[in-house]
Amino acid sequence: LLAVAACGGGNLLHQYDFSSGTLAVVSDVPPEPDVLSGSLFDLTTSGDPVRDVLRIGARVVREVQADEVQGKLDAASRQIDVGLVLEENTLRRSARYLGADPVEDGDSDYLLELFVVEYGIVADAWDAPAQFFLEADAALLHSDSGTEIWRAEVSSRDPIGPAVWGGSREARDLLTAVVLASLDVDEIVQILEGLADYSAGVVTDRLRNDLRDARRR
Repeated sequence: LLAVAACGGGNLLHQYDFSSGTLAVVSDVPPEPDVLSGSLFDLTTSGDPVRDVLRIGARVVREVQADEVQGKLDAASRQIDVGLVLEENTLRRSARYLGADPVEDGDSDYLLELFVVEYGIVADAWDAPAQFFLEADAALLHSDSGTEIWRAEVSSRDPIGPAVWGGSREARDLLTAVVLASLDVDEIVQILEGLADYSAGVVTDRLRNDLRDARRR
């Protein structure tokens, strides 16, 4: 795991008995994850005209692949609401760790606010392993008093393993940007489901670890 969870705010988890209460989650998630953008398409000149021509040709191929990925991603996004799945998974896991009853509306004893700054799939090169990434802030509040019980800032980046997407093709032992570009829409839907589950896991694992620390006090 190529990830760290940054320092967050106070931890008052040891002061509350969540087993007698209900928990809801409200989230602010970008409408679409960021997929294969940024440095992957950067190109600077080297001063060597022949080399630059070859590199420009390679960039054209990359941009065609990127357009193909984007088209498939748009189609896949119409089949799955990644933000909603992320929120649902976060609620389910958080409620289980806290021992609270999950509710889908905001009328609850405790409220977990989740603000996703950035999330998606990134690769440093077309033949490099693709990775899930997430930057988010989370806060657990007592609804009646507004007390902030727990807060954390999390930042994580982790290679996409074969368990996320499965399949029998040998190439799928390692998901790269090139392989991702070759997937069909249904397979990309599966990748997006994995992204939602991964993102929820990053936040709730931090909550679970902090809860364990609090209960040792």
